[in-house]
Amino acid sequence: MPLAHSRFSLPAPLTGWPLALLLAIYLLVGTTGHLPWRGDDMTHLGPIHAILQGGSWLIPEIAGETYRGAAPLYYWVGALLARLLGWLLPVHDAARLATSLFCAATLYWTGLAARRLYGEASFAPAILLGMGSLGLVVHAHETQPLLAQLAGMALCFAGLGELAEHPRRGAVQAGLGAALAFLAGGLSGLALTLPVIVLTPLLCPRCRNREMLGNVALGLGLTLLIGALWLAAVASQHPGEIPRWWQEELGSTLPHTSHFSELGKLLQLFGWFAWPLWPIAGWAVWRNRQHITSPQLALPLIASILAIFLVTTTGGLRAAGLLPVLPPLCLLAALGITSLRRGAANAFDWFGVMAFIFFGILVWLGWSALHFGWPPGLARQVARMAPDFQRGTWLVGALVGAALSLLLLTLPLGTQRTVQRGATNWALGMTLLWCLAVMLWQPWFAHTKNYQPLAAELRQTIGPQPGCIKRRNLGDTQRAALDYFAGIRTLRYDATEECRLLLTYSASGNSQSVPPEWHIMWERRLGGGRKAETFKLYRRD
Repeated sequence: MPLAHSRFSLPAPLTGWPLALLLAIYLLVGTTGHLPWRGDDMTHLGPIHAILQGGSWLIPEIAGETYRGAAPLYYWVGALLARLLGWLLPVHDAARLATSLFCAATLYWTGLAARRLYGEASFAPAILLGMGSLGLVVHAHETQPLLAQLAGMALCFAGLGELAEHPRRGAVQAGLGAALAFLAGGLSGLALTLPVIVLTPLLCPRCRNREMLGNVALGLGLTLLIGALWLAAVASQHPGEIPRWWQEELGSTLPHTSHFSELGKLLQLFGWFAWPLWPIAGWAVWRNRQHITSPQLALPLIASILAIFLVTTTGGLRAAGLLPVLPPLCLLAALGITSLRRGAANAFDWFGVMAFIFFGILVWLGWSALHFGWPPGLARQVARMAPDFQRGTWLVGALVGAALSLLLLTLPLGTQRTVQRGATNWALGMTLLWCLAVMLWQPWFAHTKNYQPLAAELRQTIGPQPGCIKRRNLGDTQRAALDYFAGIRTLRYDATEECRLLLTYSASGNSQSVPPEWHIMWERRLGGGRKAETFKLYRRD
């Protein structure tokens, strides 16, 4: 029931073409038009660049060496887009559109799963709540293969949501989604989907028959067939790789307890990353606790518990690792948003509006400190992080930023006052805040997260034919950047080859000691403070 009506005609929730337009702005602004950022964006461009340079399509590679950090699905799509759009966009921009594609698929299939589980009214809120989640926005604009795994999970849930009405179609979609999750995330993709597929028929009274079990078996068989075809191709083209891959996957998928030694940091990370999904999802579970075994509640609840368990007991403690919790929490939040009471709906809405206005002010304060030195304390911190940043023209960015800020203030106030207004305003606020940050801070990001000048300088230093170069402490990001920008490849320090050059890397002011026979011939420092990085090139006489 509507709480009130506004004169402004912007509906809440957004549907149809306004929702599609907002989603397109959210996904495309900031995705292209910049060089790869250091971190995941640069790292996962490495395998795409390797494919385009004639490397293996079956096993990801970075700078000529096997990379087992992710399965190949995302890299296939990124390389395909880079080839199709290479005439229009740089390789890194075209490849990064794979992120937009998989993120759009994730949100759409999550909305489709919500529609099949809870009805038509839940389709748009599921998408809007996903767009409004704090943890998705940055990763939705970088080269991030986990988004392909999320798309597979969302398709799997959408198929399971249709299992009762259209058993065969639902089972095939669920199996195909699990297969995509496996091709994108390896064993973790299977661990996040197969248990849900197996348990769902047990929770649905209409699904406990021989025909339904046969359809579920068909979906599982499709998953295993697609996965087996990829593994068979790997075994054929890369003998001996499967045991190494299996060992690496088990090591990254088996649970451990190391995160619990940093329980406070873990809870803090989850608290902001999954906001505002987890409080609304919790309300949905509490309000429907008497029907907790129904498929509509049990399916996303089991998937949420499984995802939370896996991301908190496997892998490293990092923000991107929490991405798999978003699709199932979006489903629970879509169930809970329509049943919020008047006071809770208003509080959720106004908290979002005030939060985005507050963060918008912070973005402007940081921009002022960057260009005008005010406030002084923040200006000193900014200068410490990038002491060599050159301030350019700012007028155009400021004018566009002012227009975006005006929209940030006015659009949320003009949406219809319904119980789902909060979901619309969170999506609007997140989209406009991201656009504002991109407009005002793009030059800063381009300077602080860019390895291109360093790679060009190193290439000039070593010359066109330097021979082999050994490395110490260079990570996947640095190796991918040197290969992509300058065609520089290095060997591990313990390699048997005798090399005259050695390249070292250190972060946060930590120094790398080298044997006395190595003499430094080049050094480059990037950033400052905790983000400081140092590259050194040595020659052995």
